[in-house]
Amino acid sequence: MDAAELDTQSSAMLHDGKAESVLERAAGTAKTVLRSRFVSKTISVFNTIRGFFPITAMGMFYAVLLLLTYIFLARGESDLVWITGSLTLSFIGTLMAAAVIIGAISFYFSWKKFLEQTELSAVSGECGFKTETGINLKIWPIPFIEIEIKWLDPPKIEVSSQHSLFELREYIMAKQRCSVENVKRRITVKDILGLASISWNTEQQVKVKIFPAKGNMRNSSVTFSMSGGEDMSDPFGSPEGDLIEMRKYVPGDSSRDILWKVYARTRKLVVRMPERAVTAKPRTCAYLIAGDEDENSASMAKYMLQSQLLGNNWCFGADGCSGTTDTLAGAMDFLASSGNRPVKGCNLAAFLNEANKRGYHNCFVFVPASVGSWLSDAKRAARNTHLNITWVMGFNYNMEAAEQPRRKWERYVYMDNPEEKAPPSQVVEALHTEHTPLVLCEINTGTVIDNAAAYLNAHRKALQ
Repeated sequence: MDAAELDTQSSAMLHDGKAESVLERAAGTAKTVLRSRFVSKTISVFNTIRGFFPITAMGMFYAVLLLLTYIFLARGESDLVWITGSLTLSFIGTLMAAAVIIGAISFYFSWKKFLEQTELSAVSGECGFKTETGINLKIWPIPFIEIEIKWLDPPKIEVSSQHSLFELREYIMAKQRCSVENVKRRITVKDILGLASISWNTEQQVKVKIFPAKGNMRNSSVTFSMSGGEDMSDPFGSPEGDLIEMRKYVPGDSSRDILWKVYARTRKLVVRMPERAVTAKPRTCAYLIAGDEDENSASMAKYMLQSQLLGNNWCFGADGCSGTTDTLAGAMDFLASSGNRPVKGCNLAAFLNEANKRGYHNCFVFVPASVGSWLSDAKRAARNTHLNITWVMGFNYNMEAAEQPRRKWERYVYMDNPEEKAPPSQVVEALHTEHTPLVLCEINTGTVIDNAAAYLNAHRKALQ
């Protein structure tokens, strides 16, 4: 056998070995997926069966304790006091279980009848504010029971029910924006002692749109000169052109627009402002990156859009939404839809390419306050675009408190949470550069901080 045949056989054996290893890894992955699906399906079936079993863990403990009391103390000692007490407590437990069963059956048919006969309108609300969902049930007043409603999908929504003698109304308060067309609830009917409960899941086809909170930013000093124009000026036009005219500096103006040579001669701060132009050109666009801790940035985006701080001829995009929009209603829908989880990647690069083709020059990118998989994609997109990028992060003073280090005794008392979010300073350090500055906006007071890195460094030193 010559060397060529040996090389052919060895390469074939190597190829067969690689193929077998690939097949083994694929089979292992398939087994893992099937096993996880089987486990999740088993847990789902168990929870469904458990929901219809009326006795809770407390009820089981209560029943066992009564049984042992009756056997060893009441019947064993022939004590009428123990016998009377055991039978009385048994009657109370049976009464609670019967009330729960009757209440669950009554509420189930009332709920079903209401959904069949009532066509609910879309639910629209704002994060942090109580919103009525339109659920108004006529129920029978059954004593000793409580009705609890929980939203499973969309998540992060607190549900409160307002009960009267024959009526139940549902209210929600969302912690995260969302836009869905189907609501999944879990309804629990339980007694006041916690001995019995019956739970079941129900779905409802209804549009729910939760928008980010606007915050207290009416007095915000955010001012941006972001519109462009033709070379020929028009004294009767709107201020949408190149930065030629000047005015006095006001809090909130970007330090890049300050005329430092004028300040050196006169000791007066003046900034450049746009000249009045005949025809405006699109200059500014905005994009929202979705991720953990992004509600404050979404609130800032909502404020800038509603306050028309982007000028005219703007466009807006967001993660989880296809294409762009140039209307306020469309932008609000984008803001709500970007809150749906899980987030399917960062689409900033595609948005910047489209904005560059349409002639935009500046882009405000609203970023979350927590690092995530979006960070590397955003930095890569900013490096590969010709647009002037300005990162914008919304924050509040509670977020500042997260930067405060723990005291020595707290390190021994409290355990570290591995799922604890990274502080916003990591996002600032990763994104803030001379060419791509990051602006901090406090949503409760409207305070704008141009130099985010210097601000967080000074705040960190003050806490030490």
